[in-house]
Amino acid sequence: MWGMKYTYKDLHGSVKHLEVDFSQVEFSKYWETVHSEAVKEVEIKGFRKGSAPVEMASAALDKDKVFNEAATRAIRETLKEITQEKGWEIVDQPKINIEEKADGFIFKIDLVVFPEIKLGNYKKLAKQVFSEKTEVVGTDEEVKEAIDWILNSRAKLIRSVNPAKEGDVVDIVYKGKPDQFVLGSSHIEADGCEHCAAEGKGSKEHKHDESNPSASSLAEQAGQGWIDKKIVGRKEGEEFDGIKLVSIFVRELPEMTDALAAELGKFKSVDEMKTSIKEGIQKEKEIKENEKKRIILLEKIVKDSKLDIPQVMIEKTLAGMLEEYKAYFKKGFKEEEVKEKLRPEAEKNVASNLVLYRISKDEKLDPSPEEIEAESNKFLATMRPDMASKIDPQRIHNYSYDIVKNKKVFEFLEKLK
Repeated sequence: MWGMKYTYKDLHGSVKHLEVDFSQVEFSKYWETVHSEAVKEVEIKGFRKGSAPVEMASAALDKDKVFNEAATRAIRETLKEITQEKGWEIVDQPKINIEEKADGFIFKIDLVVFPEIKLGNYKKLAKQVFSEKTEVVGTDEEVKEAIDWILNSRAKLIRSVNPAKEGDVVDIVYKGKPDQFVLGSSHIEADGCEHCAAEGKGSKEHKHDESNPSASSLAEQAGQGWIDKKIVGRKEGEEFDGIKLVSIFVRELPEMTDALAAELGKFKSVDEMKTSIKEGIQKEKEIKENEKKRIILLEKIVKDSKLDIPQVMIEKTLAGMLEEYKAYFKKGFKEEEVKEKLRPEAEKNVASNLVLYRISKDEKLDPSPEEIEAESNKFLATMRPDMASKIDPQRIHNYSYDIVKNKKVFEFLEKLK
């Protein structure tokens, strides 16, 4: 760097404050290069492009533009050499101020770099967390609930002339829209629920976000189930409070027999099916328990590590979380208010990703191209082709990389117990 001098100091948020001292001689090399290139592009009447006398062409140049281009090149080359020398990875656009001095310039640059991650004793923590034994079993009550669900899903609907009662299936028209549901489990919210203003308000998939206190309180105010109370005791054909009760059906549940068990899963008997269900419930509980341990371990590792997280990383994560919220809440959405509520979660997510990234590097657990491709294909297989084609391939790659990386890190940590 032609003997160029620089100093730096660390600021909060993985910001490096650089001061690069360029003498007139050092900077003039960039100036002369840019000036020479610019002169060749000058067009003056009576001369071919680039053939006018240098003095005349130089006088026609925008000197500020030449200086800015020279400064840009000087900064670009300087940062490239400094970051290579220091092993810094720039993660945001640098902020630059240029100050003139008697014999040159001082470039003051605030550089946001990928944070240094000082991990705690993650191996010791992993042994502690995963060595703790938690016994989980599938209970008879859970097996009964599973079988009840199966029988309910195969129930026959028989038209009823009796007054509607809880558990019956009803067809209604509410505010001009037809709907069908089981009395006692309606999905229709009362007027006033701002979060239900999105399209598909009455769909069975619509749910309030329980992690959002304001959403939960609004759900309570909405009084879900209010419509069931109005319908119970009414007869087919009645109209009341904007509701028309079109039809009522009672559900006739089949009997769980060996023959039905065989039909459902090629089981030899009901008992064999119950055993299989219990084993499945236990396996699911074990998976959930392991996921819980992973979360606990990650929190412990983050707490035991030293991180200076760049603000830009948090802001990018927040932006992604906000986009997800906007998809649910199209009315009454106060972006800044929600953003501040989400900030702690965003900080936690970034910190968790950073320590997982560092462990993967230290333990040489980087996903291979083949692993990333396999995960990408698995993800794309869950989507309609027309939707999959609209997703940025780089986003799919990054998502798949993170999935495989995290899986490999946790599998490594679990083996330490």
